[in-house]
Amino acid sequence: MDKTMRFGINKELPWLKFALPIIIVFMLILGFSGVFFRKVGVDTTFVPKTPMMRHTKVPERVFRGDLSGKKLVALTFDDGPAFDTTSRLLDILRDRGAVATFFELGTRARGNPEITKRVFEEGHEIGNHTMYHQNLAKVPMNEAEDDLNESKGVFREIIGREPSLTRLPYGNSTDFVKEILGTPIIYWSVDTKDWETKDTEKIVENVLSTADDGAIILMHDIYSTTIDAVPIVIDRLREDGYEFVTVSELADYRGVELENGEVYTKFEP
Repeated sequence: MDKTMRFGINKELPWLKFALPIIIVFMLILGFSGVFFRKVGVDTTFVPKTPMMRHTKVPERVFRGDLSGKKLVALTFDDGPAFDTTSRLLDILRDRGAVATFFELGTRARGNPEITKRVFEEGHEIGNHTMYHQNLAKVPMNEAEDDLNESKGVFREIIGREPSLTRLPYGNSTDFVKEILGTPIIYWSVDTKDWETKDTEKIVENVLSTADDGAIILMHDIYSTTIDAVPIVIDRLREDGYEFVTVSELADYRGVELENGEVYTKFEP
């Protein structure tokens, strides 16, 4: 470049001689960064560390292959979500590549919408556990209907859809409730009694001594002792050849077409 050209650039674009070196350095940094990340396989996706905001997807499940012929169980959790315990439970499930079904209360979902979104976005199943945990068999019909409609509305607002499964509090129902539900009713075949004992060892023992192929396991994600038991349960059952699916997946694998108003407690081979 001759002196005349350099003089013209300096005269017309005086800022260029200062900005150009900065631009070059910035581009070099970006280039080296890209090479580095590609070499070491670093995931450059930003994931906030706050549990309620960590809407990552569940990693590829360990059992993503053919499950035919394998022993299957469904972990289910009632009465949540609770910020601390449900967040920790989701971390455990994510780290172990397991899924579960969460029967959430409308009141708690409304109070913890970020957790409910995380449950949904990480590939777990959300079921309805009513709005206020009332015994719908003992309240007037209009009150039972209002409770269910309100809870459905909460889930529509948070995850954009109504749950396709319902677990009624205390396992109690009436013909009227079954008729207006509009979903299958899911109960359980394994009761961990975690709400009663609040003892991690007993919870684990209750699962391991009664779980069998096709079992639906009842737990509650509002107790820290339950959350402590979950990784032990997952590891021990996997050692025995079990894998974990959602309730809907379990029914599907066993060839059961779920019907609205019908009650299901397990899905045997």
